[in-house]
Amino acid sequence: MTTKEKIALILNSALDSGNEADFISGEELAGRCNVSRAAVHKAVCALREQGFSVEAVTNKGYRLKGFPDRLDGSLIENLIAQKNPDTVRVFSFEEIDSTNLEAKRRTADKDLHRVVFASERQTAGRGRMGRAFVSPANSGVYFSLVYRPAGGVKNPAFLTAAAAVAVSRAVKQLYDRECKIKWVNDVFLEGKKICGILTEGVANFETGTIDSAIVGIGINVRNSGFEGKLAEVAGSIEEIIAEEAEKQKDSPKNLPKVSRNQLVAAVIAELLGIYDSYFCGDQKAVKNAMDEYRKRSLLTGMDVFVNPVAGLEGQVYRAKVLDVTDEAELLVQTEDGTTKKLFSGEVSLKSENFAGQT
Repeated sequence: MTTKEKIALILNSALDSGNEADFISGEELAGRCNVSRAAVHKAVCALREQGFSVEAVTNKGYRLKGFPDRLDGSLIENLIAQKNPDTVRVFSFEEIDSTNLEAKRRTADKDLHRVVFASERQTAGRGRMGRAFVSPANSGVYFSLVYRPAGGVKNPAFLTAAAAVAVSRAVKQLYDRECKIKWVNDVFLEGKKICGILTEGVANFETGTIDSAIVGIGINVRNSGFEGKLAEVAGSIEEIIAEEAEKQKDSPKNLPKVSRNQLVAAVIAELLGIYDSYFCGDQKAVKNAMDEYRKRSLLTGMDVFVNPVAGLEGQVYRAKVLDVTDEAELLVQTEDGTTKKLFSGEVSLKSENFAGQT
């Protein structure tokens, strides 16, 4: 890790701990990084050139006041390492067609495992059933994790459910807000969708197994620009928090300062923790994740319309959502009293809108 990266992490840790009013002296930074004061000054200048807002006050030191919101793969790797010490590789882009597609293009590499592709913008973002996923610049963050467990992928639905839990945990950590999850792949904040998840598999035709999972996550962070019907059901984290603050007459300056690098790192660190536990047979950790999923379920106890074969018209029926199983199946009861487990398909609160749910 370079001196610049070390100083960024030290200053960021002070900000995360709520001590942003406290300066860290150049002498302390030099000692913790084992470099000279001149090297500290040079590193701070380099951080400022990258867009970090670093305040310097004579006889006090330095403090971090703002982040560049450009994605930085190295910084994300270092932030993840603070919570999950196992190696993770992160490739960052300003623009790409789709992070899932990029992951697929690289799957010829048999060592592709615990690798993340993250972009500030997608030109061909995709949701479930081939639908477009709006991915504008200066708005959200879009990233895909490639995970290649020994023995192959066993339960894709659980991987998607775990991703929804990881996003919810990250939002709680960074923004102190509680999310809800709409089975199986959407995360909601204050009644609006802020995140969609698309899990795809890489098949091994020789063995007939799924070797790797590609878990694509898109999160609306700010400046969504959504209009019409989309604005009615979707929003961004910062806009939703600002709207709630305005309703409660809170000060806008109370909006948490979170960079997209922090958000990606927090989600990936949580997600890898769940995946590693799952594939190592840690049933307690898996149960905790699914218990949290159930607790956050948006649909439990509600009457919904079910499209069991997603995208196929004429198959919709009404049911009541009873629960979510440990395998991430949706447990529903139909109007005739039959109990069913859904491991795929789509559900909505309005039959005419089921095709619009992603």
